[in-house]
Amino acid sequence: MKEVIKSKVLAKNWTFNEITNLKQSVVDLSLDIYNEMFLLDRIEMLRDVEITNSYVGYNFTDAIKQAVVTSLQGEVAEAISELLNTATIDFGGNKNENTERSLGGESHKKLTPNETKNSNEEE
Repeated sequence: MKEVIKSKVLAKNWTFNEITNLKQSVVDLSLDIYNEMFLLDRIEMLRDVEITNSYVGYNFTDAIKQAVVTSLQGEVAEAISELLNTATIDFGGNKNENTERSLGGESHKKLTPNETKNSNEEE
């Protein structure tokens, strides 16, 4: 299961908001994994889960889902934490033309020193 979780985390293109709201991201990713799991995999995850009073009132299917998702959330959070410890941030892909020009690139439009813009043309 750890390999599946790791591949899901690495395959995802994370936004800044998803990283800052990691609790919700863990829940969402856990539910995605749960929905892709086979029944036997879900039951295998329940092998070490203790049944507590928190499952009182649930029907059997909902209790199983809650137990599996809770277990998945712990594993997903652990995997994300481990991966974030060695992560690097790449701000590529969002190129700002003004920044590129101001860093020594060519000017957008060549103007002679005596040339000025007419403010009436801009309006």
